[in-house]
Amino acid sequence: MSGPGTGKNQAESGSTSILSRIVPDVVRRRYTLKFALVVAIMGVTIGVLGATATGVVSQQVEQNVEEEYRNLASQQANTLETWIERNSISVTLASKNDALSNTEPGARFDIRSELATTDGNVYGVNAIYLLNVSDSGTRVVASPQLIADRQLNQTRRAWVGEAPFDAIDVMDVHVTTVHRIGDMPVVAFVSPVTGHPDRYLVMEYSITDLTMSLDTDTEDRVTMVVNDEGTIQATNDGDRIPGRDQYGNGTAMRPVRLASELEGTDQKAGVIPNMAPDETILNEEYTVGYAPAKVSNVNLNWTVLVHEPRSNVFGFMLAISRWGKIATVGAILLVGLFGTAIGYNTTRDINRLRHWAHRMREGDLETTKRTTRIDAIGELYDGFEDMRRSLRQQIREVERARKEAEVSRAEAMRMNEYLQQKAEEYSRTMRRCADGDLTQRLEPDGESDSMDRIATSFNEMLAELERATGQLKRFAIEVENTGELLQTSSDSVRVASGHVADSVQRIADDADEQKEQLQEISREIDDLAAAYETLAEHGDDDVQEHGERLDEIAARISEIATLSEETLAESGIVAGAAEEQAAELTEISDRARDLTQYARPLRDALDEFETETDTDLYADD
Repeated sequence: MSGPGTGKNQAESGSTSILSRIVPDVVRRRYTLKFALVVAIMGVTIGVLGATATGVVSQQVEQNVEEEYRNLASQQANTLETWIERNSISVTLASKNDALSNTEPGARFDIRSELATTDGNVYGVNAIYLLNVSDSGTRVVASPQLIADRQLNQTRRAWVGEAPFDAIDVMDVHVTTVHRIGDMPVVAFVSPVTGHPDRYLVMEYSITDLTMSLDTDTEDRVTMVVNDEGTIQATNDGDRIPGRDQYGNGTAMRPVRLASELEGTDQKAGVIPNMAPDETILNEEYTVGYAPAKVSNVNLNWTVLVHEPRSNVFGFMLAISRWGKIATVGAILLVGLFGTAIGYNTTRDINRLRHWAHRMREGDLETTKRTTRIDAIGELYDGFEDMRRSLRQQIREVERARKEAEVSRAEAMRMNEYLQQKAEEYSRTMRRCADGDLTQRLEPDGESDSMDRIATSFNEMLAELERATGQLKRFAIEVENTGELLQTSSDSVRVASGHVADSVQRIADDADEQKEQLQEISREIDDLAAAYETLAEHGDDDVQEHGERLDEIAARISEIATLSEETLAESGIVAGAAEEQAAELTEISDRARDLTQYARPLRDALDEFETETDTDLYADD
């Protein structure tokens, strides 16, 4: 069953195997290249992370700035729309005055009076006049500022030639482009008069108020109002003349075109973060926010453009990007510097350790190295120093052991020669002993305890063997002699036993005859005794006395008969015992003969062994 540790070891082994396949051998063999590769990877990683982080921050800041510029352009467009809407309402309301449609003779003075009153009530009006449009031309009906009955196209109001009077609805207001009356740029708001289809009320407003309301937060920010033809309608840049100067051409008109495309969409403003320098706008790269002006019932084709040098708009972003790049480069340099320093010191110490190990591998254990480092490298120095001392001590011990081994080897060789010589000597002695000379002995010389013990044990064994052999010889002789004597004695005893048996048999026969005779005498005495008893009954005392004596004799004869029977029985027993003894003696004689036959070859065999006891042994014989 595999544990966590194993899954970790397998994972580490797998990652090492992958790295070994990816990293070239020339890098794997040299720590310096590996360390440089690691530092390079760290530098690249820091560079990528720094560039990515800087890019993300810069992008976020850029998006915030762009959104800010969209809002700014939208705010400026709202300001413009408010100004136009306010003025459009003013002219529309004023055009509903019934007095303006009066065509009676002398009504001109009343109309002029109404216009003067309106001029006084409406803020920012530069001129107000009532026009009559006909095929013969555009004539001023009445005006506090203009001469009545004068053709408008004869004045500086050139816009009148381009005004689409026929297309202006009752509720619509036509706004002219900026034109100059003297040194004053003005915009005319034209509204049809209610009740008279040929009359139009015109209010001229100076754009000074509009220009002042445009953004002026920074000196470098330029806000312009441009129409579709590229003519500047208003600007906070005093070097530009509204109504006369052109905004630009070519790529400079791009925001104006993009603004017209926003009409009819939900997006009110846009921004171009980077525009090329244009001498009519800015002499350096700039950012432009754009927003179209949209007012109900007013056909307006104006676009509000807010410009500012890109270095100002994205200064913070550029600063972040610049300092981010500087920080990234600095981090890379710092990593490279510290990596180089650490790598140099580490590589130097590792090379010193490698050369030191090489010297030790070649056998130089006197050279030593020192370092002030207390880290792992310093521990390696200490470990190498301990290893050097340990190796030197072990080599000394090995040398001492080698010398001792050489001495031991010489002693072993000498001992081996001695043992071989001694073994041959012992072998010769043992062979002589094996040949039967038990007087031989092994001579201990004190050189080897083992050989001395062998010699002592062998000598003791020979002594025991010699004693046993002598005892066996003596025993064989005694057995042989005893067997011969026993055989002779048994033969004599067997003959004597035969004689005894015969004598006992004759005695038994005689005893048997005596028994029969005694039994016959006893019967005769019994008969005499009976006769004496009969006589005694007749009173003869002598007969009685003789009868009593016969009785005593009969009793004694009976005892003798009994004794004869016992003698006869004992004679039978003795005869049987004699026969049994004769049989046993016969068996003993046979065994003695066999023993003599076996003892003689044993003595002949033991005579082949020469012992120190042979003389005494045979002397006893």
